[in-house]
Amino acid sequence: MARIAFGLTLAIGGAAAWLALDELGYLAPYRNALLRDYGWVIAAYALALAFDLFALLYLGCRRLGLGDAGRKLRRLDGEVRRGETFDAELAQRLRRQEEGQA
Repeated sequence: MARIAFGLTLAIGGAAAWLALDELGYLAPYRNALLRDYGWVIAAYALALAFDLFALLYLGCRRLGLGDAGRKLRRLDGEVRRGETFDAELAQRLRRQEEGQA
């Protein structure tokens, strides 16, 4: 779950940085002066934004229940293959498919 949130944070943060650099292209001649005078402030705000975005995405993943998705799918797959599911037709088709029938 943390890996999902971290990956999404990197993707969204990268896209946001790309757009910000495109929009702030007119500041390119002043890059050295800005980084010298305000580099640590920019880095602190970027880090805080990334941390907040990660926390928000992690919370969203927890609310959606994505942390246990693999375990839940393995359990459901086992139930379907054993025929212990609410969908008897699906279990029957899977059994025929495993036996080699169409």
